[in-house]
Amino acid sequence: MTEFPFVWFISIVADAFIYTWIYNSTKGSILLVALFHGLLNVWGLFITGVSPVAYALLNCVVAIILIAVFGRANLSRRGRVCAG
Repeated sequence: MTEFPFVWFISIVADAFIYTWIYNSTKGSILLVALFHGLLNVWGLFITGVSPVAYALLNCVVAIILIAVFGRANLSRRGRVCAG
């Protein structure tokens, strides 16, 4: 990814949303976030030839789906504020 710094940056930002959702959905389990991160690293070793652009696009799609389905409130550890 070093030859595509902007694509790498976009992928990192999308990963932050994914890891945050995993962390919040597991009630703060760093272990599961670390295992998922390790799984992605191992997957990258065995699946070669994947375009960095395709990888970043996949991360963005997953992050957008998480935001659309679970909403912004579920990506935060803060208590929800009721409007009214």
